[in-house]
Amino acid sequence: MAHAWRSRKIEVVFGLAASLLAPAAGLAQDAGTAGYLFAAPPSSQANRVYSVNRQTGDISACQFERPDVAQVGLTRCFPAGEGAGPQPKGDYGLVSTQYGGETGVFRVNAQTGEMSICYVRDVPKSGGGSEPRILCTAPAK
Repeated sequence: MAHAWRSRKIEVVFGLAASLLAPAAGLAQDAGTAGYLFAAPPSSQANRVYSVNRQTGDISACQFERPDVAQVGLTRCFPAGEGAGPQPKGDYGLVSTQYGGETGVFRVNAQTGEMSICYVRDVPKSGGGSEPRILCTAPAK
C-alpha cells in the first residue's frame, strides 16, 4: 500500500511540474506579441535570465540574489554596456547554446542572420573599481 501511495505522489509531483513548465516553454513564442523574448543560459551556475526587445535588439539581464543576512531575496538587474543597447531595427531573438559552462546567450537577428553573444562581466569604472554590465560582441554572420 505504501508503495502505491509513493508512486501516486511521484506522479502528482511530475504532473504538477509539467503543468508549471508548459507555459514557460511557450513563453518565448508567446512573448513575441508583447515585444520581448526571454532566455536563460545553460550553465547550472548562472542564476540569470536575459531579455531582448524584438524590434530594437536591446538586451537586459537580471538575476536572483539573497544576501546571507536577509530572509527575502531581491532581483538584481544589470545596466547595458558596450553593444547591449539598441541595434538597427530588426527581428531579434535569443538563443541559448548547449555548452554547460556558458553564462551568456546569443542575440540573433532573423532578418539579417547576424548574431552577437551577450554576457555579464565586470567593467572598470572611471573612478576605480568595477561594476557588472551587459556586454555584447559586434554582430557577425
